[in-house]
Amino acid sequence: MNESEEPSNFDKAELQLEEPKIDEIYNLVSQQFPILDYYMEHGTLTFHVQTDENSKKAFLKLLKNLESLGLIPILRRERGRDILRIMKKPPTKKSNVMINLALFLATLVTTFITGYMISTKYRGLDPVFGGVTFMVTIMAILGVHESAHKLTANKHGIEATLPYFIPAPPQLGIGTFGAVIMQKSLPPNRDALFDVGASGPIAGFIVSLAAFLLGIPYSYYSIPSQAEVVIPAPILLRLVRPYLLPPSPPGHVLNLHPVAQAGWIGLIVTMLNLLPVGTLDGGHVVESVFKGKGRTIFLIISVSLLAFTPLWLMIFFVLLFSAYKHPGPLDDVSEISTGRKTLAIVVLFIFVISLLSVPMGIFI
Repeated sequence: MNESEEPSNFDKAELQLEEPKIDEIYNLVSQQFPILDYYMEHGTLTFHVQTDENSKKAFLKLLKNLESLGLIPILRRERGRDILRIMKKPPTKKSNVMINLALFLATLVTTFITGYMISTKYRGLDPVFGGVTFMVTIMAILGVHESAHKLTANKHGIEATLPYFIPAPPQLGIGTFGAVIMQKSLPPNRDALFDVGASGPIAGFIVSLAAFLLGIPYSYYSIPSQAEVVIPAPILLRLVRPYLLPPSPPGHVLNLHPVAQAGWIGLIVTMLNLLPVGTLDGGHVVESVFKGKGRTIFLIISVSLLAFTPLWLMIFFVLLFSAYKHPGPLDDVSEISTGRKTLAIVVLFIFVISLLSVPMGIFI
């Protein structure tokens, strides 16, 4: 998962620009956009510009040219006019890498203990080995997911932190609540916003699904005790099990190997990240494709889906994320590329497959 800092970071105080500085900015803007008008609005140098199919590249050039002046452009369409505002680049808070390291080590411990606890109930498996395999698998899933976000952010010139891994009590059977990186600057355009949002779930899904499928053949059937809670198998398992395991004997349940269980958790995390709400990964994707339209509809869809799963408590988490309006990219006018619109269908497919991995529990 990745989150954006609130747009309030942008300093809207007067720029205190002198005439030569205004002339320099005017020249930089005029090199990229036809200027229809310009003025100071609440202390902000504002341009009414004309955009066309080449404006996406023009904005990126302007963004680069203004960096040396400590300024950034923000392009918005307001009442049918394309408005370009020149803002001070907000100061970036330096991250404390020791916090990232401490959370990483804590998550290693909680995921190992979780894997150990799972393995004590798993027939013929050394709990220490089981704990290590579970830990390595789930940390690889989260690491690949967040690394994809980080590398994509770097590619587009977006300042972002290292991943913050979030440990969870081993008693919950997952060992982690996932991981997150924090964006310290906004994406330059909708292409970059889409890439950052989609890269993590795509990469994490591939590793999660691979772990899930690789671990299933090492799983086994057993007769559950009266104390065990038996939950119906999710659709995804029903689809792949005939190709990876013999049929289930009557009255038996499937005990997932720790690797398969880690992959399964990874699929659940992918589904939650792709919910089209706020600054979740799915929120980035729908914001880039739909330009902020249909936010209420997407929220209703997300809440409705969760309401019919054992993850219904996550509704409160979703509502919290929806309370914050997505800041959007710096260039909110230019369109997302056609190729990314096509890739959005792939992301939707990943969401559906991940959704088929719900519910969590002991499988019939």
